[in-house]
Amino acid sequence: MSKKSGVRRTKGEIAGLVVIIVLSAILLPVLIINVILIVKGSVRPDVLPDVFGVAPLAVVSPSMDGDEEGSFGQGALIFVRLLDEEGKQDLREGDVITFRDGDMYVTHRIFSVEYDDAGNVSGFLTKGDANDFLDPGVLLPENVSGICVGHIEGLGSFAMFLQTPVGILVFVGIPVVAFIALDALRIFLYNRKIRAEEQAVAADEESAVQKELREKEEELARLRALVEAQSGTVAPAAGSAETAAESEPATESAVGANNVTEKETDGGTEFQTPASPSADAPESAPSETDA
Repeated sequence: MSKKSGVRRTKGEIAGLVVIIVLSAILLPVLIINVILIVKGSVRPDVLPDVFGVAPLAVVSPSMDGDEEGSFGQGALIFVRLLDEEGKQDLREGDVITFRDGDMYVTHRIFSVEYDDAGNVSGFLTKGDANDFLDPGVLLPENVSGICVGHIEGLGSFAMFLQTPVGILVFVGIPVVAFIALDALRIFLYNRKIRAEEQAVAADEESAVQKELREKEEELARLRALVEAQSGTVAPAAGSAETAAESEPATESAVGANNVTEKETDGGTEFQTPASPSADAPESAPSETDA
């Protein structure tokens, strides 16, 4: 006997599963992107590390905070599309570009473009939207890394925090531990549920076996009582046959005792019924008649 039941998740299990999916959807891409950026930055430190041609950068100064299109504040995360030499020739005034300045990268707006005698771009003058002055010197095209194509306010600070030990612990270590703990709890609850179902099935099977045994014992008792009843009915009939058999000689003796003997005498015929001899009575003498 077996019992089949569908496995249904509880509300707690569903909520835990949703939390795990959301955390995985958010943190897993961030972790992958960080690993790619770290590896690429270590291999080629002179080139912006990118993912599919786009380099994410965290803004650490307020120099581009303004009201113009493409402005962003401190703590924003900007996305820079890398440019080749041909792409740099297409840059125009008002574009927000990222360029290398010593050991750091700067993202400012192009204030003006300079051309050589052949009409090719030879340099740029740049300026931060929040600054009242131009950046010193002329920026050469070979120092330009790319053009800013978008930004998300506040996400840069979060990305910077993720790179700290505390950030790694909070947003990587804790979710991993929580995932392991929730999975272990889910497995424990599932196993406990399965054991409870197995115990219930075993109890049902044991109850069914006990019921079957009880029914068989009742049937045996009924058959035993029936056999005993039949045996009690046959025994008196056999005793009556034996009694009849024992009484037959006595009947014959009685019949013999009732026989009449005829005896002739000189005076006439005399009929005599012999009596049964008695062990205690003395033997009687023969009778005589006178002639």
